[in-house]
Amino acid sequence: MIALDLDNTIICYDEAFRAAASRLDCLPEPGIVTNKSSIKASALARGANDLWTRVQGLAYGKQIGKGTLFPGCAEFVASAQEELVIVSHKTQFPVLGDKTDLREAAANWIQSTPLAGLPLHFFDTREAKVAKVAELRPRALIDDLPEVFETPGFPAATAFILFDPENTHPLWTTSPRLRSWHKARQLLFQR
Repeated sequence: MIALDLDNTIICYDEAFRAAASRLDCLPEPGIVTNKSSIKASALARGANDLWTRVQGLAYGKQIGKGTLFPGCAEFVASAQEELVIVSHKTQFPVLGDKTDLREAAANWIQSTPLAGLPLHFFDTREAKVAKVAELRPRALIDDLPEVFETPGFPAATAFILFDPENTHPLWTTSPRLRSWHKARQLLFQR
């Protein structure tokens, strides 16, 4: 079994964050690359953490339909030679803003993709997610957050693979680091 994280690992939220930032009037200045990092910086500069929290709630909720599968993810799933499961640290509702059910929005989004039918588990905390990974005992977890691997209780028998398409963690050497799903297929399925 291989476990997969959902947000920013399977789902690329670039367009969802652009739409949310546009709606809340906190897009970066013209000429700045518009991605999650620049939107976060702009939101924090204009409205502090509350505005950034509202942007996230919109992107992960009402704007999730603008999210896409990261390139190569569908091919990875199609070529999987063993069971796959999705584990996600996602609260049910945003802390601020519209009270959209974020889990329902994500589950509905998954159903419109080639990943429909994969087991999907949501957790309120990172610790609960790691406990589920320990219970499932997958041979690998692909996740975009090093903090998941660093959470107490992360199972030693599970290989942690950092998904890092934007090279956010260039110094990460603790475990394999992937820049694309195409590389995940090579790492996990080609011997």
